[in-house]
Amino acid sequence: MLALAVLLAGFGSCKPEPTGRSKAPPAGGAAQGAAGPIQPSASANRATFDLPRFLSATRPAYLQAVRRARGWLDDLQVDPIELRKKGIKGKKKLVEQLDAYYRLWKVAGDPEKAELLEQIRQVVAVTYEDRYHDMASINAEWFKQDATSYLRAAVLMERLGLDTSRYRDEIKLIHRRLNEHMAQRGPHQQRTFHWYYQYFGLEEPFPLQGALEKGVIARRIDPRTLSASQAYEITHEVYAPYEFGDRLDVDPFSGADKLYLRKSLSLLAARTISAHDPDLLGEIVECMHYLRFSDEPAYGAGVSYLLRSQNQDGSWGNYPAQEKLRGSIVKVDLQLHTTDVVIGTLTAVFDMPMPPVP
Repeated sequence: MLALAVLLAGFGSCKPEPTGRSKAPPAGGAAQGAAGPIQPSASANRATFDLPRFLSATRPAYLQAVRRARGWLDDLQVDPIELRKKGIKGKKKLVEQLDAYYRLWKVAGDPEKAELLEQIRQVVAVTYEDRYHDMASINAEWFKQDATSYLRAAVLMERLGLDTSRYRDEIKLIHRRLNEHMAQRGPHQQRTFHWYYQYFGLEEPFPLQGALEKGVIARRIDPRTLSASQAYEITHEVYAPYEFGDRLDVDPFSGADKLYLRKSLSLLAARTISAHDPDLLGEIVECMHYLRFSDEPAYGAGVSYLLRSQNQDGSWGNYPAQEKLRGSIVKVDLQLHTTDVVIGTLTAVFDMPMPPVP
């Protein structure tokens, strides 16, 4: 925990600087007033850090942040078919925009819920068109890239009360193809598909529920040696049993798992704050929330950093090198994911308290 203590000691004055991934906001690019009146510090530990006070003090910054993020989302155009023509995973991008709106919808009041739903109807209009339902005909590589997002879009639409009768018929048509590619999937993907198979009443090609027994968490990989891709595997191994925040009344990990996760996520949070990486940090903090690790100093430090690092336009994530090469498409291809992740994290932290362990 030494690295975290050093990091938190200077956290109140840290200003993101460009790194290899260049995710820090440019000078003057962070949201004004987003830091909040309380900053976790080296003295913030599980015994003394006042989380309720911290959340109360930073709530105005949170509300401002999600309002600005909503404006950014409203200006974004995502056509999954056109994006696929440009080599981008179009259905994944559609789901990221839909998921961001869904996270906002879940915590909104009734008047705003109705307004958000109208915006969401426009976002998902493409799913009622023939050109969207191409999963039976696209090549194997594209199928593997799109399959998870294709099913998740239908789940989100149903949670929002939207009609998916045609969508469900299309999912049944690709059941065999889903089965055929399942062995190629990693542990956390198989565990997520287990949930989707159950949700849509599909028969599994082989048992998927225990897929996480081969995952990073089960293998207890030394958190100091975890690569970025392994860190993302951990977060998705946590997301799967919590159904990406829609199942809060569960306690799916053993005591030994949670000891490993507490240490690993705290170390990873410190590393990603230091690297100015709101994308991975958002996933880490959200997982800490679901695991009820909000007493960790890294949790408050992570939340505060996410509030401080929002761009002036309401998005999160900065990719100047990629933007120089690819132009404005970076908003959809890279910033959309980061913004979706941070919206999900902040709405969970501020408006979705975890119930006691069942």
